[in-house]
Amino acid sequence: MSSERLRVGTKLGFGVGAVAEGAIYIAFNTWNFLFYNQVLGLSGTLAGIAVTISLVLDGICEPIVGSLSDRWRSKLGRRHPFLFAAPIPLAISFFLLYAPPAGLNGIPLFLWFTVFATLHRQALTLYQIPHLALGAELSSDYHQRSIVMSYSTLFAVVGGAGTFFYGWTWFGSHAGGSTARGNYVGLAIGVAVIAAITIFVSAWFTRDQISRLRQPAADAPRFSLGQLATEIRDCLSNANYRTLLLGLFALSATIGVLETLQSYVSLFFWQFSEKTIRAFGLASPPAFILAFIVTVKLHRKYDKRKTLIGALWLTAIIVPTPITLRLLGLFPSTAIGAFPFLMLSTFMYYFASAVMMITVLSALADVADEHELNTGRRQEGVFYAARTFFQKLSTGMGHILAGLAIDIIAFPTHAKPGEVAQDVLTKLGLVQGPLAMLPALVAIYFYGRYAIDRKKHTEIQRQLAARHVQQTPNESGQASDRAAGPIEPLPI
Repeated sequence: MSSERLRVGTKLGFGVGAVAEGAIYIAFNTWNFLFYNQVLGLSGTLAGIAVTISLVLDGICEPIVGSLSDRWRSKLGRRHPFLFAAPIPLAISFFLLYAPPAGLNGIPLFLWFTVFATLHRQALTLYQIPHLALGAELSSDYHQRSIVMSYSTLFAVVGGAGTFFYGWTWFGSHAGGSTARGNYVGLAIGVAVIAAITIFVSAWFTRDQISRLRQPAADAPRFSLGQLATEIRDCLSNANYRTLLLGLFALSATIGVLETLQSYVSLFFWQFSEKTIRAFGLASPPAFILAFIVTVKLHRKYDKRKTLIGALWLTAIIVPTPITLRLLGLFPSTAIGAFPFLMLSTFMYYFASAVMMITVLSALADVADEHELNTGRRQEGVFYAARTFFQKLSTGMGHILAGLAIDIIAFPTHAKPGEVAQDVLTKLGLVQGPLAMLPALVAIYFYGRYAIDRKKHTEIQRQLAARHVQQTPNESGQASDRAAGPIEPLPI
């Protein structure tokens, strides 16, 4: 790892892998709940539990993958063996998620959903954790990291927006739309193929970086569950890491509810057609491009903590406003009248989300530097794995809350737009609007406690560089003593 400027080709090669993550994420959160609850008739609570089980089991395995990739030795380095292994299992398991045997109902259907949601999440983890760790390793520079993660975020939204547009276009072009079971097969095939191809392309076009990336320490202990538990405990001892995790936990609960119920709100609350809904996917690319351009500038001017908090406040204000105004009778009552305002709201939501995503990923890499200074170990894999575990645990909680809400407000299965009772739609709006934003307000408190700014990170890098000089053998084979003064770890 170095602070030298990376070639654009390397950043593009790294970033394109995020297309798969964005595509899978959007497809899973946009249509899975709708498919199993509305089309197949599985209760909202069971659908939410199935997703949560898959996310929690995935989260448990993520630190294992992270720890293994931190210490993996091969001609392909630490991360790339996992990247090359992931595409085919991911494509197959994602397709089977949308192809349950005809006649499954109740618990058997719940089990099918749980098993293949879990398998597809495991396959995604095999790629996602090493890929994130690779991004943290490509550069040690405070701002270069933000640029690298900006490429990843930009490609993630390309994958997500493209999947959103493709899916709703597919449904709008086939009889029965999103209510017809058979239409989901075409959706699954398209997303699975794109995800597999982009992961392979990312692995292939970043393989030239393997020789310059840091390898596992020669005296690193072999992998064991006990050793993994120790590594996770060490990571969690870092106060800055804990604040990021707790903030992410709260924020992901909000996002879990919003993403799960968005299809219901679009189809039934706003009563948009499927071809109209697809247009909202067009708001995300320009929003993320804007975030790609300005986030590093925001970090330079305000640092990462203030940038993150500002984006959170924008989300907390912009998301519930249209629904709340509609419930109060202060918003256009027709789909045509509401559309431009909702398109602007969607643009601002995606912009804030992109800024938060770039900032959190970049901040985690800075925390990994602080951890190395305090412990002598680089553990990006474990750091990113623990982060995604907490994110998935809280996202799963969001799915359960959304599923419970669907059942509590007695939202009917096999429903059609325009035929759902108004009191049910009002309750749906309250859940998706003001209530969903409460955890995000908690996230603001935790992110406000994050304490690594540019000045502190510069000092961390200075001390790490001095330590590396001390540890580098000189011509006589002895460790160099050219570093000025002892290297004291920063307080955590």
